[in-house]
Amino acid sequence: MMERPSRLPLILFGLLLALCVVLALAFVIEEVPFEDVPSSAGGGVERVYTGHGTTHSRFPSMNHGGAGPERHRPILWLAWSFGLLQLALIVGCLALGVKHLERVWALLAVCGVVLGLILTMMVVTYQGYLDDVGSPLFFALPVPTAWFLYGFWPAQFLVVTLYVLVFGRSIVTREDMERFRGIVAANRGGQAGDP
Repeated sequence: MMERPSRLPLILFGLLLALCVVLALAFVIEEVPFEDVPSSAGGGVERVYTGHGTTHSRFPSMNHGGAGPERHRPILWLAWSFGLLQLALIVGCLALGVKHLERVWALLAVCGVVLGLILTMMVVTYQGYLDDVGSPLFFALPVPTAWFLYGFWPAQFLVVTLYVLVFGRSIVTREDMERFRGIVAANRGGQAGDP
């Protein structure tokens, strides 16, 4: 019988560190779009970032973020990396709770790969959506949104179904339940004589 690899917690820790690195990169990459405008304080140039909200020309009470392709293209790969790392961390945490991992690791990996492929399709179609002004709709939604609602969201139930199917064999076995019942019975027997 194969035991859970002791290196799994180290892999999960590595995934957490990788998530931190990707998040740190998101903070140090220069924001776009920006404009270099003459400074009012002394003749120099001041950089003004306009991607997170500038006053709308027709509706002054509303801010807008500017062109999506210009804002999102430099960081789209970071979002994709962060999403894949999160999926790997989730699948790894699920594997951490499985007592007999050899029975389900391949199915768990397939679930992770399916979710990763759907996430990749969301990012790829979103990148195409940024370039194409007249993007087609799929069941009344933009294609990247359709991948999320019609693909990613239902695909998460693969993991739930796997959990339900293997719970009694790989997570909490009959032996575990018998031991648990014995502990509960022993505690109840000890408490019955207490004043």
